Amino acid sequence: MTQKEPEKTSVKEILKLVEQLSPENHEQLVEDMKLQWLRREVQKGIEHADRGELVDGVVVFAELKKRYQNKSDQK
Repeated sequence: MTQKEPEKTSVKEILKLVEQLSPENHEQLVEDMKLQWLRREVQKGIEHADRGELVDGVVVFAELKKRYQNKSDQK
């Protein structure tokens, strides 16, 4: 038994469908996409940790503080 390949949808077709969503459904789609992105990023972090590729928390927070300080200075 051979499996059919899923039909490919163009980006234009997807964008047309997204434009047809109600505001509530559009918002839900955006939130779902953000959650999927976050889950992928967390999984990447877990994989890095499993390989021992860790960064000291003090270093991370120092970099974050510097990054956000620079952004507030630009305002």
